[in-house]
Amino acid sequence: MLLASDLPETLRHAITALPVRDGAIRFACRSDLAPDGRLGDTYLIVAESRLLVVSQAGGRWVTHHDLALADISTVTIDPLVGSSALMATVAGRPRRLLRFTYAGSKDFSRAVELLQGLIGRDARPDAWLPSIRTEQAQETERAARTVHFRTLRRLWMFCVPHWHKLVVALLITSAGSLLDLLPPYLTKVLVDDVLKIPARFGLLMPLVLALAAARIGNTVISIVSGRLTSALGDLFAYDARTALLRVLQRLQLRYFDTHQTGGVVARVSRDARSIHHFWIDFAPQCLQQSLLVLGMGGVLFAMNWRLAALVLIPIPLIVIASVKIESHLAWYYGKSWDKWALFYARVTDALSGIKVVKIFAQEDRQTAQLQEDSYKVYEAERHIHARSRTVRPILAFIVATGGLLIWWSGGQQVQDGTMTLGTLMAFFGYLGMFYGPVQYLTSMADWVPEMMTAISRTFEVIDSTPEVYDPPGAVPMPHLTGRVEFRDVTFGYEAHRPVLQTLTLAVEPGETIGLVGHSGAGKSTLIKLLCRFYDVTDGQILIDGVDIRRMRLVDLRSQIGYVEQDPFLFAGTVAENIAFGKPDATREELIEAAIVANAHEFIVKLTDGYDTLVGERGGRLSGGERQRIVIARAILHNPRILILDEPTSSLDLETEKKIQEALGRLMEGRTTFAIAHRLSTLRDADRLIVLERGRPVELGTHEELLERRGVYYRLVQLHRDVSSVVAVEG
Repeated sequence: MLLASDLPETLRHAITALPVRDGAIRFACRSDLAPDGRLGDTYLIVAESRLLVVSQAGGRWVTHHDLALADISTVTIDPLVGSSALMATVAGRPRRLLRFTYAGSKDFSRAVELLQGLIGRDARPDAWLPSIRTEQAQETERAARTVHFRTLRRLWMFCVPHWHKLVVALLITSAGSLLDLLPPYLTKVLVDDVLKIPARFGLLMPLVLALAAARIGNTVISIVSGRLTSALGDLFAYDARTALLRVLQRLQLRYFDTHQTGGVVARVSRDARSIHHFWIDFAPQCLQQSLLVLGMGGVLFAMNWRLAALVLIPIPLIVIASVKIESHLAWYYGKSWDKWALFYARVTDALSGIKVVKIFAQEDRQTAQLQEDSYKVYEAERHIHARSRTVRPILAFIVATGGLLIWWSGGQQVQDGTMTLGTLMAFFGYLGMFYGPVQYLTSMADWVPEMMTAISRTFEVIDSTPEVYDPPGAVPMPHLTGRVEFRDVTFGYEAHRPVLQTLTLAVEPGETIGLVGHSGAGKSTLIKLLCRFYDVTDGQILIDGVDIRRMRLVDLRSQIGYVEQDPFLFAGTVAENIAFGKPDATREELIEAAIVANAHEFIVKLTDGYDTLVGERGGRLSGGERQRIVIARAILHNPRILILDEPTSSLDLETEKKIQEALGRLMEGRTTFAIAHRLSTLRDADRLIVLERGRPVELGTHEELLERRGVYYRLVQLHRDVSSVVAVEG
């Protein structure tokens, strides 16, 4: 729980612009999730009479909720899978205030308790410090713990397809636990019934062989059980990664706009592996150790109930200490995972932009930044390990006190003749096998919070809302003619800040439309809406008279070709990249598409021709070569609607000429939307639409717009002036 003095300095300064006084803040609580679900800090601030939810965006603090406490009737926690939501009932209607992960469960349970003491009553100066926990607060804490249960239930779903293998593994593990009970008993017989009676020395060898057989059997079972459970763990982790990757491919583009690539990679690699650890390290060992505790406990009481009662004395202390440390470490593990995700993101950025780093000679600065992020990881991990390594020796000492009690009481019974030495030795053998599992089960307090946090984060991604590929009542559109209509389209990445406003445009099949406007006018946004990377806020986009929201995404996107400004190639061969949109294409079709794209000539000169590896993002090829491969990919794809997003903006004139020829062939008979920095390249477009601050201000041919001497005319003049300056300087 944070007090006002713990708020970030920038937020403390921003509070002066909020409808509360800094000194009037009763308490604040930090969530590690931003309002859109990505990692980021969001603060719940409770003042004298108001509740605010603020987060940082674009370097400034944004207020998402500003509520009067008097208007709030209830505050609860809604447990989700992988995270929870803080809910409030305001004026009779539920409202989600913010989300938080398992790491913040304890803090927000406490926040709900404090809020229950404030809402619906007069705000007294000491109302935020109730001495008695309310029934509602206890209920919210139980709801927070439900997150664990739901995560475990989701984990079980990975077992269902492989339940028969899991049953075999559990039976083998149980057999190993039962076999562990045999050696101490054989030791008792050896000491009391053989070594003390010379006439029975003949039984020595059979008993030793029985002990050896038990050890060998236990070793074999351990090997079989370990191999089987590890194989199952690997299989479950594979299923989790597959589900995660499948979801990532189908998430809305908005998700990737708000999540750093490195953080997503961290969830696929590091977080998903926690499912592997759960099924290899946690579940089998938890079962085996639990069976040992029950079995050894029963044997101990059967042998000597007085000594067994002494064995149980340290157990309550161990359990209490374990529960306390788990709740204490949970927050630190949440912070650790946040730091790891940030570190992955920074490393990914640094490696992706290594050319920029080197061209500006910023290696030392980038290294220092990565070192700082790495140090934050070190700090987070150090806090965890310092606390866990302090608790383990304390728990070991508590366990040792049980052994001391047994030596004292058992030694007296041997002296009194009420118990044999062999029985005492067997008792100590079982005692070690009893306390060992107890220590293991209590040590889970160290890493269960870490594991559950990671697994919850994995499920958080898996449960993210995917794109709707087949909407209810979808209209099949396997063959488009290419008539596109925008009807009063309004859209904003943030609802209150529209990027496009009341755009209306009808495009006939085969027509070429040039999109013109200053940077940020909404040209690329219009293209994203046409591809349904985002859905319009108001209005409609229709193709062949059908709203694209009613079309199957596969029908829509499989008939759209996209040639972008920064051509992206996958790390494969030239042929694989050309055939990406049509994997079953023949080599003849590939070559034909490359010829049309003016790419065949340079491809055949490469080391391995069409089988040449292009490198990461096509780094082994020039910009013009990459662009022509992308055009060949679009030609082979044979789309009905073509999008050209400034494909020649950064090329030399000779390369641009070749690409313009290829584009001319590609555009024939296709509905085309073209964006270009060089307005001269749009001269031959059938019509041009000029956007200014998201609004269409002019529409017509190149000549018509020049005659109007409006926005387009001024843009052309500006480009001519810039070109003249460049020519003179050259």
